Parts: sequence; C-alpha cells; structure tokens
Amino acid sequence: MDVLLQNDHLTVTLDEEMSIVRSTRSELAYPSPDDFIRIHTQALQVYESLDRWSLGHLLDLRRAPMNNAPAFEAATMRTRSMLVSEFACVAIVVRTAVGALQVNRLLREENNEHVVVLQDEDAAVGYLLEELGKQVRRSSVPPRSRPRTSHPHPSLRPARQR
Repeated sequence: MDVLLQNDHLTVTLDEEMSIVRSTRSELAYPSPDDFIRIHTQALQVYESLDRWSLGHLLDLRRAPMNNAPAFEAATMRTRSMLVSEFACVAIVVRTAVGALQVNRLLREENNEHVVVLQDEDAAVGYLLEELGKQVRRSSVPPRSRPRTSHPHPSLRPARQR
C-alpha cells in the first residue's frame, strides 16, 4: 500500500492490487473551515494524479469528530464533491447511525447517488470490489485510457445505494 498524502488530519493511500484509494480521517478536529478546505485541496491534487475512473474510493470517517456547525458545513460544501467525483465507486465508512444520517443528508444535497454509506469496513471493501468488477465487465474502454478531468464523465452510471 502506497501512502500518497499524510498529515495530522488525513491519510490517503493506494492499494494497487485491489484498485482502492483509502482516505482516512484522524480524530483531530480541523482548526477552522479554511483549514478543512486547504487540506482537502491537497487531497484533490493527489486524486487528480490518479486514474480515478478505474479506482474505488473508501472514505473512513469513523474517527472524525462530528461537526455540523453551519459555518463548517458551508465551507465543506466547496470540497465535498471532490472527494467522490470521478471515482468508479465510493464507500464511506462511519462509526454511528447518527454519522450515517449526517453524511447521507450531505450527499443528498450534492446529488451523489454513486456513494454508499456503511458502518462496516469489510462491507465497504466488499462493495467497492463488487462495483469495480461490474465496471470492468460493463466497460469496453480500458480503464487506464479514460481522461483525467475534474468534471463527471457523462457515461458513468451511478451505482445503487445500499
């Protein structure tokens, strides 16, 4: 597993064998909404260096402190979609049912239907592997030849939510 980004708040790794990028939040709260944006902009630079169309993304938020303050949510709106856009499939792992409710609410606001929210890491990995297998079977274009852009690919069909 290759470490692509690591700081006090976020670690991004790539498991090439499974074709899964893992972004893991630490338990440290962001000092400010601006810090959240700065750190996630660094993560976007990492994501943009990858062939996201061929990768699953596991976002592990289990250790992240909950923060639904209006100022924080407004700042996160600017960066939320970049965490999930252009990946073949995305699974978010949360610790509690309340966390799942909050994440699902935010996903609905962004119309991110190709993302599932789960409380079990093994189930999340299983979901990603299953969806990646479907992507390979559906695709007539080799995954590595797809374009790298910051805009959603029009032919990418969203996966079903579980």
